[in-house]
Amino acid sequence: MFIPSRGYTCLVYAVEASADIPDVSDKLLGQVIKPDQQCQQFFGNDSFFCRASESRRSITEICQAMLCADVLRGLCILQIALIGTSCGDGKVCINGHCVSDPYAPQLDENCAFGDRPSYSCSLFINDFMGNCYSTLGYRACCDTCNNVSRPVKGCEYGDRIIDCTKDHCLNSQVDCCGTCNYGTPFTPTYSTRRSTPKRSTTVNPLVLFTSIKDCEQGDQDLRPELCTNFSVCLIQPTQCCHYCSSYYTSATTSTTTTRPLIPSTSPKTKCVLGEPDLSPQLCTSRSICQTQPLMCCKYCSSRDNSASHLFIHYLDILFLYCVFSLY
Repeated sequence: MFIPSRGYTCLVYAVEASADIPDVSDKLLGQVIKPDQQCQQFFGNDSFFCRASESRRSITEICQAMLCADVLRGLCILQIALIGTSCGDGKVCINGHCVSDPYAPQLDENCAFGDRPSYSCSLFINDFMGNCYSTLGYRACCDTCNNVSRPVKGCEYGDRIIDCTKDHCLNSQVDCCGTCNYGTPFTPTYSTRRSTPKRSTTVNPLVLFTSIKDCEQGDQDLRPELCTNFSVCLIQPTQCCHYCSSYYTSATTSTTTTRPLIPSTSPKTKCVLGEPDLSPQLCTSRSICQTQPLMCCKYCSSRDNSASHLFIHYLDILFLYCVFSLY
């Protein structure tokens, strides 16, 4: 693998959960790394999930089109959400599709990912609660807005305009509903939050790293819907023992010490047609196609095709040279 070849082993060996290392073995990767954090991995710590732009889209579209802020360019750019990212109430992203999952958490789809990070929502809302009425304001600070809302229909956040007085109540009671006590009070209903079951670690294990004993010869895929792309073999191999068996080999140091499975680099391993690059940041030189081709399937495929075309072009030139030399 790339990391062991550099002499690092921190991501190769399984670790035990502790006070400093939380146990996330029952969670898919997208439940551990939220959309804001995913965007920060692409564009740096100042990036965030573009909530305002997403207000015009269905939350289910995040699986194939997660909008991340590129702050330097002032743009929201499409990325692919990680497997397991929430895409609705009781739904997660699986291979680019939003599917129901009994293990998915309950979600308020109007405020799916909370306040935008590094945004002063408390100041923005405390300065004027009416900012929550705007779509952009609510999307950026939905958690804060929900915490200050009142059970008055049409006047959940008080006055809609600044500097209302009682003098406005004759002609502007809707805009000054808080000052004018205008609106219909209601008794809020709170839905009972269902408990999210934990994934079984025996029947349906879900771990980030696994040892050879977790995938034995003949084991079948536990969740076949996941087993369509090599990336699952890097993050959740025990879900796809049969599918990943062709990609993985066991690495042991002795008959008594068993180490986690690592991707095989033997000639038998290959990229599936159309498979994307798993680590685009590595895919900048043809040398990666010799050392870690599975990390850069798309990149290496294009290089192979390019090399083939150049070789064929070279043969054509050589043929023409031979023909003309006869004359």
